This record gives sequence, C-alpha cells and structure tokens, in this order.
Amino acid sequence: MTETLAEEMRLHMAEPFPDSVEKGLEYGEVDAVMIGADLYGWATRVGSLSGLDRSRLSQAADELRRSIGAFPPDAQPYYERILRIADLALTR
Repeated sequence: MTETLAEEMRLHMAEPFPDSVEKGLEYGEVDAVMIGADLYGWATRVGSLSGLDRSRLSQAADELRRSIGAFPPDAQPYYERILRIADLALTR
C-alpha cells in the first residue's frame, strides 16, 4: 500500500457517514452504503486482487464516478474520498 492510499483509508475510517445520505437508497448507479464498503474492502486487498476483483473494483469505481453528483452536496466529499481510494488501489 502506498502512503497516500493508506492515508486516504485512515481518513475515511475516521470520517462519519454523511447524515444527509439515506442508508439503503441508491444514488445514481450505486447503493449509498455498499459502494463504500465494496471499494474499501477491495482496497484492503490491493496487491493480491484477482483479475476478476480488479475488474469489479474498476467497474464499481466507474459507477461511483458517474453517480457522485446524485449525492447531496455535503456528502459528495465523502464519496470523492472513496473514489480516490479506489483509483489509488487500481494503480497498484
């Protein structure tokens, strides 16, 4: 894990889930809770991801990228960090 990826992951874990996001709802193409859990989970396994998992990580990151604008404005930075985590994991 690069220092940047590790730092982004640490910051994500320290940040509370946005109050303005309703759990269980989809925003754009993604489930508000599952997208973070999925992308973070794949990032924890960076370096040992199978080809299939890398493909799924990439697809989920693309879905989140297209969906950021569907989240409430105050929640968008939370999801932008998750997207940075995914992008950093994909460059490893």
